[in-house]
Amino acid sequence: MTLAQPSLERRHYLLLLGVALGGILAPLNSTMIAVALPELRDAFDISHGTIAWLVSSYLIAMAVAQPVGGRLSDQLGRKRVYRIGLVAFLACSLAAAFAPNFTVLVVFRTGQALAGAVLIPNGMAMLRESVPVQSLGRINGLNGALIGVSAAAGPLIGAGLLALGSWRLIFLVNVPVVAMALLLLIWLPYEDSPSEEQPKIDLRGAAILAMLLITVTFLLVSLRSEPSALALGLATGLLVLFGAGFVWSQLTANLPVVQWQLFRLRSFVGATSHVMLSNLVMYTTLLTIPFFIREVQDGSPARSGLLLSAMSILMVVFAPVSGRVSDAIGRRWPALAGSIFALGASLFLLAGLNEDVSFAYLAAGLALLGVGFGLGFGSATTAAIESAPRALAGSAAGTNSMMRYIGSILGAGILAGVLSTDAGALPGIDTFRVIMIVVAVFAALSVVSASQIHLFPKEEAVD
Repeated sequence: MTLAQPSLERRHYLLLLGVALGGILAPLNSTMIAVALPELRDAFDISHGTIAWLVSSYLIAMAVAQPVGGRLSDQLGRKRVYRIGLVAFLACSLAAAFAPNFTVLVVFRTGQALAGAVLIPNGMAMLRESVPVQSLGRINGLNGALIGVSAAAGPLIGAGLLALGSWRLIFLVNVPVVAMALLLLIWLPYEDSPSEEQPKIDLRGAAILAMLLITVTFLLVSLRSEPSALALGLATGLLVLFGAGFVWSQLTANLPVVQWQLFRLRSFVGATSHVMLSNLVMYTTLLTIPFFIREVQDGSPARSGLLLSAMSILMVVFAPVSGRVSDAIGRRWPALAGSIFALGASLFLLAGLNEDVSFAYLAAGLALLGVGFGLGFGSATTAAIESAPRALAGSAAGTNSMMRYIGSILGAGILAGVLSTDAGALPGIDTFRVIMIVVAVFAALSVVSASQIHLFPKEEAVD
């Protein structure tokens, strides 16, 4: 059985462009900053563990704020909240560009994440509400391709800006993107349909979740840094405390931060788990390559940028293909094929990783990873969102995005923990092999998750 694919109208493509302009901000800033991490570490004279907080704080804020951003769009209107998110992202980007020290940079980069968390679920929910369900996979595939273009360009743009002399330029490139998105909103053919109820946001649950993720990140970063017994014991106690507190807050809240009833659906669980695990694999690899090139092969940011582009470009190529295929044969098969590609690529990279591994070998492995992510992300994201009723599209998109960023948080934390060495020592080849073993294990788990995704959507899956 296949579903007929009605032609998409001009208004759908205009909406897609508006959504993509906001959606590209988060991946663009993620991949640009990746190639700059070694330079930032030198510029601020900080350790691997400390520089990891520039990444982790961003990811934690994104994860915590995704469900909140989705809930706000359900209650206040998607277009209004989207506009606020764009303005906030612009303001934080400008402030980060002129940050005088590392602490200030972390604060405003975290602000970027909070604004981006409003944009991402809003955009996906706007597409969910406006595009016929029979073409939702196709339009999400195109959206993924446009976002992938930014991810592909990010390493090269970041390397080019570093070559011009300053990491601060990385934040200024957001200005024209946000300006175009704001201008497009004037003509955006989308009517808000906010809830008539007063906005209800579980700020208590969001705050406890943030503290829980910060504690998890601290423990991961401390894997090899030999913290004192007191610090380790305190962190473990806080982990238990915040974990129990989050469970309690979600059980007692009138409107919890996450729509937990969605997790009654096997397909939603499979899709969100696949997205989380795949993003863990992708983000760990994305952050590992620049450090491997710099500290094992003594290579340049430009070399890292070209390698990461090999992964991102293949994501761009295969994302729209995946969307069309998922509309025709079902969501499960592209996601499953993507997971298998990613697992094979991880094992390929692990098998050939040594001090003298060639540029071509690394590029081939990263390109295979790109194929896997391109095939899997679009169909899995579509499956997660369409599992929910239209009224909860923003919440479903926010929860799915939260799981995506939790995968990134775990990946960044594991990387920082494994890379942490004694003061002044650089990680060796065995350290990077350990990282790739971890990557391969999680890629294997993503195969299992993809097998639980449904084939074709149901209009209303939960009450």
